[in-house]
Amino acid sequence: MYDTKQKRPTALIVRLCANALVSVALAGTLPCAEAKPGTLPPLAHAELEKGSHATLSTRGVVAALDVRHTPKCNVPIVWADMDSSPTSPCSMAFLTLRTPEDTRAHASSFPLTPYGTEDDGMAQLRMSFRQLDASAPFPQVMVSAYTGGAHCCSLTSIFDLRSNGQWQHLELGAMDGDGEPQVVDIVGNGQQEILTVDQSFLYAFTSHAGSEAPVVISRYHDGVLENVTRDPVYRDYLTKDLADRRRNWVRSGRFEPNGFLAYEVATMANLGKFSEGWRDMLAHAQSTKESGFGLSLCDLKPAAEKQNGHGCSAKEKELLPFPDALSAFLVQTGYITPEQAASVRGDQGSTNVPPPPTASAPPKPVSSSSAVAQPTTTDSDTTVPAKPIKSPALFSVLAGPGLVLYLLPILIAYRRDTVDQRKIAMVTILLGWTIIGWVAALVMALTQPSRKA
Repeated sequence: MYDTKQKRPTALIVRLCANALVSVALAGTLPCAEAKPGTLPPLAHAELEKGSHATLSTRGVVAALDVRHTPKCNVPIVWADMDSSPTSPCSMAFLTLRTPEDTRAHASSFPLTPYGTEDDGMAQLRMSFRQLDASAPFPQVMVSAYTGGAHCCSLTSIFDLRSNGQWQHLELGAMDGDGEPQVVDIVGNGQQEILTVDQSFLYAFTSHAGSEAPVVISRYHDGVLENVTRDPVYRDYLTKDLADRRRNWVRSGRFEPNGFLAYEVATMANLGKFSEGWRDMLAHAQSTKESGFGLSLCDLKPAAEKQNGHGCSAKEKELLPFPDALSAFLVQTGYITPEQAASVRGDQGSTNVPPPPTASAPPKPVSSSSAVAQPTTTDSDTTVPAKPIKSPALFSVLAGPGLVLYLLPILIAYRRDTVDQRKIAMVTILLGWTIIGWVAALVMALTQPSRKA
């Protein structure tokens, strides 16, 4: 989705990094999701650190993680890489599951992934027992591993004993960060939910630091993971999440506004208030040209059609205006209907947006218990001040003093005419960003002998 985007100039990258630092200074943290409900502890938990074996047993289920050398590696594995297959021989991680007291169930061993060498890239293999399905006679086993890399990724699967005596596994996909997804009880009714975020929003309209991803609430039952985010019982939680994130965003100087606004419109759509969210977005959006991020018609094509960008014309690779790209993106990801998108595009008279998604890119399925919430009274915390504060303006105000502060050791050294001005300048420029390097350069500038003496 991102390989066809235009390359960003160095100046833009520098500006984004500076904006992120300003955000930290003002808000104490980069824009991110607010604190979630307390995580429910697992029934049991084990992690492979430097060892090669771990065993758990609870409520009639025995689970074992093993890393062992195997001569046959080109076999179906749980976390398969579609671009490559493991070469033989290899070091492979296996999950073995059995129920000693249930003679109808069959012990099963699942090859998870190549593991245990530097070339594998996988680490932090862990498992836990959880009663995700309250109606199931045995607990489920959640297994995850960390792939490594910037802003990436944990792979997680749920293993469950089915009524036919066979173990099956369900993939949750790659999740940003490391560790298992959060398991919570949002409304305190004893129902366990898996709390994640929609990672398709990351990098879509802003940098990673400026991206906000909508909450996804799922329930596991009878071998199926159901998206229940729109269930009315979670309406208060979504409203509070939106209000909390807005406050954080405002404190950050409305850092990269399109990242928050895309999240806001999607969340308002989940609350049944899409039109209200759309109007707020139009009032505060940053142009695609100014932000430097966005989606093109090529990005919105199904993968089979765009052929890694080679199936797109130069015109199709041009970034769309933010509102046009957002409406098409929300249709593709299932937050709004094509009719809702057409209604807001009609208000703007825009014609350069793609048609509704085809069967190759279906909207996310929503269960009968996930009906669209009816409009409710607008939360006062979600009201937006009439005039936004643009982060580029804030950056321009603080950039000058910040640069002077960063170069202060050099200025002092030249003012005092110290004997080793070049060394001080090199330490400041190359190592000043480490703080320790900056302090060292400042001490040198203040203590070295002066030629004036």
